Formats: sequence, structure tokens, C-alpha cells
Amino acid sequence: MLREQKILTLLQEKSPLTIEELAERLLVSEPTVRRDLSAMEEKGLILRPRGAASLPGLGFEPLFDQRQKHNRENKKKIARYAASLISEGEVIALDAGTTNAELAKELLKVSNLTIFTYSLQIAFILSRSKHNVYVIGGQLRKSEQSMVGSIAKDTIRQFNFDRFFMGLAGFNKEQGVTDIILEEVEIKRWIIERSQKTYALADHSKYESSSLVKICDYEAITELITNPIPISAEELGMKGRLTFV
Repeated sequence: MLREQKILTLLQEKSPLTIEELAERLLVSEPTVRRDLSAMEEKGLILRPRGAASLPGLGFEPLFDQRQKHNRENKKKIARYAASLISEGEVIALDAGTTNAELAKELLKVSNLTIFTYSLQIAFILSRSKHNVYVIGGQLRKSEQSMVGSIAKDTIRQFNFDRFFMGLAGFNKEQGVTDIILEEVEIKRWIIERSQKTYALADHSKYESSSLVKICDYEAITELITNPIPISAEELGMKGRLTFV
């Protein structure tokens, strides 16, 4: 396919490239780029870090670091508030993503929690902690260092969680909370089903963004924690459940 070859050529020049960058250079829509990248990933031609594409063996760590630096102070504020909600002895689940990575760092300051995660990045951070840490197994998504698939689902079904701290790629009034990676959205939904409370963590840059897949309705979320945004909790459908930090 001619466009596949063009994508590979662009990635040889610079890797990773975001979906937005590829769409701009190829003069096609972002949904078209996503379809091309899905087909190329199936063939093993590329890796798909969150919201981007890279050649195998290149790029996922720099991209994670790049995302972690983006709005980092705001993510730290969200993480500090989220950590304050947790009580000693609780069983919690941490999603993948950079905001949850900041939360994992906050949790190094406390002890006596049982923590489940499907993110190897976050498990590595928590390896220095005094908590009981469990990594949910499954098929490895190399680009994101996360575990997905039916084995992960079977594992999640065996446990109940007091709180789930969930990351997302976008949220708005119309579509609710959304994310990019279908396989990770499935994991989020399964953990929501097994959790007493679900907290959505998203810095203000995620507001008014809409990603590929809807995760859940706002009704499934106990509290949405973000930075100040130009919409009220009532307008968003989150009355009494929207917190600005």
C-alpha cells in the first residue's frame, strides 16, 4: 500500500510521530491514519504508543517521558489530591498513563496498601514501595508496556477493589470520557465493574478532547479530578462529583 510506505518513510526520518503529525504530512484525516496504523500494527510493521506511531524498537520510552513532562505540575496536583483519598489497608487499582505514574510516586510516601496495576511502568515505580503490589498479567502491549487481553480479564474478575484511579485521553459534555487504545479501554471497563469507587484523573488539556473509544458514562464515575476548566459540574453532568485542583 502506497500510504503505508509513506508512513514508514516518515517514521524512518523521525520516530515517534503523532497521529496529528502523520495526518498533516499525508494530507488525510486522523481517522484514516488510525485505520492505516491499526493495519500496520497487525503486520508488525510499527508500534503504537498512545496517540502516535513508532518503528519497532524505537520511541515508546521517549514518548512516555515526553507525555510525563507535559503539564507535569498539574498532574502532580491531581496525584496529590487523589492520594489523599486513600485510606490505609485499602485495595486499589491503578490505570496506565502518566498521571497515574505521578500518583504511584505519591504512594511511595505511605504504606500498607494493596495495589493492582496492568502497567509495567507503574509497577516499576511501586517496586520501591512498602505496599503489596500485584501486576495484572496478559498480553504485553510493547508500545505502552501494559498488559491486556482475556488473561487480564480473567485475573480482574477474581478481585474486588475499593478504588480505581483511571486515566483517560479526553472528556467533554457530549461524548463523556474517552481513550485511544481499545484494548486498554476494555481493561478499564472490567476494573470499573469490580470497583466500589472509580476516579477519573485528567489534567485540563484533556477537556473538550474526544478520542477514539468511549470508556463509560459519567454516571459510572465517583469523582472527576482535573484542573480548573471553563464548565460547571452541572453543565458536565457531574454535580457534586467534579473536583478542581
